[in-house]
Amino acid sequence: MGIWRLIEDIPRSGSFNMAADQLLLESYAQNSHPVFRIYEWAGATLSLGRNEKLDNRLDLDVCESYGIPVIRRTTGGKAVLHGFDLTYSLVGGVLDKQFNGGVLDNYRFLAKGFYAFFEELGLKPELQEQSPQKKKTDPHVCFAEPSAYEILVEGRKIIGSAQRVKNIRSADSSSSRVFLQHGSIPLKDSVSLMAKIFPYVSEDKLRQEMHSLESVGIFPAHSKQELRRLLLEKLQDTFKLKWENRGWSEEELSLIAEREAAFQTVVKAIYT
Repeated sequence: MGIWRLIEDIPRSGSFNMAADQLLLESYAQNSHPVFRIYEWAGATLSLGRNEKLDNRLDLDVCESYGIPVIRRTTGGKAVLHGFDLTYSLVGGVLDKQFNGGVLDNYRFLAKGFYAFFEELGLKPELQEQSPQKKKTDPHVCFAEPSAYEILVEGRKIIGSAQRVKNIRSADSSSSRVFLQHGSIPLKDSVSLMAKIFPYVSEDKLRQEMHSLESVGIFPAHSKQELRRLLLEKLQDTFKLKWENRGWSEEELSLIAEREAAFQTVVKAIYT
């Protein structure tokens, strides 16, 4: 039975959430177990992929008028509107025997647990075996198009994920390849707001491509707390895990605060 550290976090700002995941990535070489963090957002926040370009397809004036901070993730992928979702991060060693070494392998591995979660909710999930060869709905919107080993319900995307692999040097100067995977499960329907932020994609088109747990009748019939508990149970059952429930230490919170300033600078830079 594998042991994973579990961090069940409270709602945090976008800059804290991204700085926290950055810290988990950077410090993994000193940890003995993978880390799974499940968290929420203090308010609506738009996260951009690490290399995502800013252009007129993204209306920053709308974000500013709604008070929506714009941040960059450490991981790649496209834009995700948070604050209406359950978000997770998983950090582990690329060569850890349970992860099998490749980016797609990690997607496929973790998808098994989320597949079991959606099945337990009474849905009929479908695993997207490979990225579709169709024209993109919009180059910015994560939920406008499924990627390989993401999960669909009724042909529409219900979870979005992105990953980064990085060489991390430990205190003894040894180097290891570590991955960070981000994922988002929409709880509430935020399509109308997304269509305002991304004016080049229609609301109708977005509704054809994405689902939320609200749109399939699961939320709020099942509370956020119930859904968190069920997700952790299905991950534990699927991967034969033992959770080590350990929140942030004072030292970690201090290190996050140091990194958070850099993410806040990115937010300001976007608007100037």
